[in-house]
Amino acid sequence: MINWFDFIILGLATWRISHMLVWEDGPFDLFEKTRNRFDEGFFFDRLFACVWCLSVWVGAILVFSAIMDKIVTVYLMLPFALSAIAVILEEKING
Repeated sequence: MINWFDFIILGLATWRISHMLVWEDGPFDLFEKTRNRFDEGFFFDRLFACVWCLSVWVGAILVFSAIMDKIVTVYLMLPFALSAIAVILEEKING
């Protein structure tokens, strides 16, 4: 069973990962190369074009991972959740 703390961690991590994959270049342009690779596909080009769309799939993957091993999943997603909080604060403070 997932408690509220885990839910918040996984929710923030879902948003952060989705945002990175849709909008950011990433280290060594990894995310941009991934998006460009799927540009020609009918399904994947739309999937990587929208945070709302991609977050459903990222969330589903995290739910499946949490079913398999909740503790490992939450701890692996904690850096993404902390990054999400840092990004949100940066945008609100320095806008």
